[in-house]
Amino acid sequence: MKRIGIITSGGDAPGTNACIRTVARRCLYDGIELMGIFDSWDGLLADKVRPISRDDVTGIVATAGTMLRSSRSKLFLNDGDETKATTALARHGIEGLVVVGGNGSQMATAKLSAAGFPCVGVPKTIDNDLAGTELTVGFLTAVEMCTHALDNLRATAESHNRVMVVEVMGRNVGWIAVEASIAGGADMALIPEFPFTIDEVCAKLSLRHDKLGRNYSMIVIAEGATDSGGVLADAGGVKDELGRPKLGGVGQLLARELEARTGYDARCTTLGYLQRCAAPIAADRILATRVSDKAYDLLTTGQSGMLAGLQGTEVRAVPLADIRGKEKLVTPEYYRLAELFG
Repeated sequence: MKRIGIITSGGDAPGTNACIRTVARRCLYDGIELMGIFDSWDGLLADKVRPISRDDVTGIVATAGTMLRSSRSKLFLNDGDETKATTALARHGIEGLVVVGGNGSQMATAKLSAAGFPCVGVPKTIDNDLAGTELTVGFLTAVEMCTHALDNLRATAESHNRVMVVEVMGRNVGWIAVEASIAGGADMALIPEFPFTIDEVCAKLSLRHDKLGRNYSMIVIAEGATDSGGVLADAGGVKDELGRPKLGGVGQLLARELEARTGYDARCTTLGYLQRCAAPIAADRILATRVSDKAYDLLTTGQSGMLAGLQGTEVRAVPLADIRGKEKLVTPEYYRLAELFG
């Protein structure tokens, strides 16, 4: 290959720039031209493509976001969209593609590969819900930020005898909520994989406050968590650009319900995009470098349709066809760790 492309797709995640830097450095060493595709798949169709130089990637390993910018595109939702993408790639002489992204992005990678275009995936999402890899780029930094927030919010919860509800990201899976709860010493973690009832949460609070004499509690809830009774169900009907229900606000609903039912002073803090925008911690920079290095090797040796996934301590080639449409859920055994310290 003489010219390859790199694209960042989906939500931004700390460590993405380290992925771009790694591929750029490998290309420079091997004499391959790297073309950066800006503004994700829609940018590709609009020909927002230009060469990436050494100066472009100097120092970006420590920065959040993505220098290529990103968006959530509707491309690949319809039959024939692969042809639109491959035609646009061919216009710029791109012979292979590195796709840095999460589930939706890697589904697009699988479709492109199946259509005959050489491409590989780099696992990037703060949700850590991508099958085929133990960790995704950005997840560890997101957990770190949530843990810091829990550490700080504990002071105001204790000072005012409050139940502090902290809402974190997690549409279908609760990895951020569970790991932040473990690291931050939260008393409860509520996640999409394990529905609960408001009465159960109230009973646990009553046990802590009335019988054990605790004067405050910390609850972490993922934005996609639901209660069995449907009290916290989304009623807004608002959809995002991909037609999915827009999330956010479940923490506020929970805090109001808890205060009404128990009489305890309850407050909610929604961390939102603060989970995404921090500079990547060292572990994410290293992970980003390792998986991107592997992805480059896979692409340049003709191993298309693969994800560079972390398996144990090694980065291995994982066929995207094997993980397409799958999400990595929090297991009961892992969730038990979050419940253990409540």
